[in-house]
Amino acid sequence: MKRFYLKGNIICALPQLNDIFFSKSIIYLTHHNKDGALGIVLNYKIMSIKGAELFKKLKIHDVKDNLDMDFLFHIGGPLNQNNGFILHSQDYKSQHTLKVTKDVNLTCSTEIITDIARNKGPKKYFISLGYSGWGPGQLEDEIKQNSWINLSEELDLLFDIDSEKKWKNALKKIGIDFKKFSSHSGNA
Repeated sequence: MKRFYLKGNIICALPQLNDIFFSKSIIYLTHHNKDGALGIVLNYKIMSIKGAELFKKLKIHDVKDNLDMDFLFHIGGPLNQNNGFILHSQDYKSQHTLKVTKDVNLTCSTEIITDIARNKGPKKYFISLGYSGWGPGQLEDEIKQNSWINLSEELDLLFDIDSEKKWKNALKKIGIDFKKFSSHSGNA
């Protein structure tokens, strides 16, 4: 039996998933193979920070632009929340950049923030702290149990839609009608 891996796809929690962390989440899968899967939750924004404050905290000096810009930070998952993971458009690459798909790269270095501050970064990006992970076969089992549904790489869900609207928009793209779910499945 040939395995189907979902790297570069988005998985969307179905309404019946009542996990304390993953309920109503959508996750972009950056890695998926026989050893397991890794992904970034796309819809749990934790804070917005002005460029001037962020650059000061990261000791980025000599920046004149983007001081008033809002940088949005998200919880990408329960693992490794002390480290940043930045999904971004393929127009940026550094020595710390990994190609996920033809349209999306992943960089795990503050160098990208410096480059954004200096207008040398990617046009589109998504900043998360932490990531989500599954062991071998774990994600496949959760999909079989109807916890998740897969949709292809949707760049608007990744970069353009407000975090609070991403889950509902993902379900609409899939064609799920909330009226067909019972009242105890959670509010949409």
